[in-house]
Amino acid sequence: MVDTHVARLSQRLALTREKAPEKIEPDLMQLVPRDEWTLFSHLLIWHGRRRCFARILTALNCEVRALCPRIGVAKRPSA
Repeated sequence: MVDTHVARLSQRLALTREKAPEKIEPDLMQLVPRDEWTLFSHLLIWHGRRRCFARILTALNCEVRALCPRIGVAKRPSA
């Protein structure tokens, strides 16, 4: 089963539309080759802990910014 960071980032990156970890896992298993499952999971966990926080985004420094649709991220109001 996927952890909190993997679930949140999978949704944010539009890798799944599911909310439940047991439903997210099969979606990811279809996208990622089996021999890369562990590495992929660790990369999402690292990214979630170090860069893409749940409440505070550091999008300007994000390594995958160009690929990220930022699902579930509120737009900042214009100043």
